[in-house]
Amino acid sequence: MKITYALLISIFLLISFTSCNVKGFFVKPGDDPHWVDPNPQPKAGAIAELPGEKVFKSKCAACHQANGKGLPGSYPPLVASKLLNSEPTTPIRIVLHGIQGPIVRAGQSYNGAMTPHKDILNDLEIAEVLTYARSQWGNTGAAITEDEVKAVRSKTATQTVSYTEADLIKPL
Repeated sequence: MKITYALLISIFLLISFTSCNVKGFFVKPGDDPHWVDPNPQPKAGAIAELPGEKVFKSKCAACHQANGKGLPGSYPPLVASKLLNSEPTTPIRIVLHGIQGPIVRAGQSYNGAMTPHKDILNDLEIAEVLTYARSQWGNTGAAITEDEVKAVRSKTATQTVSYTEADLIKPL
């Protein structure tokens, strides 16, 4: 059986070209480059996040849960919360400086502490996250503005400990 050089070269080229395109031969799976849009737009029909929703999901939902119902015995609900839905300075003070000590919500006792967020969130983020929470889960609190947060931050700048529920009853 006589093999010609042309046939050998053809077989070699065929193997060479096809092996370059076989995934896993020269390129490892997962190494394929892909383009990432630096300014992604929501997909058609996708629901855009509300202002404050992203902050709520990243800073609040772990304790108060995405549905605002909290965790019984550990973290109080935000659903129908009198403190959240009250006049704006109360929830602003809670987010800025935290709250500690015993409270009772819907017949359930809680005795923990909420972390102060004055050094974590800026005034706009606090305004947006509180406005978001005050508009969700049947809550009816009015929107909170960045200027309201700035004013409360300024008036409470000397506050060094978290509030108790009794502290929050006192007017600012």
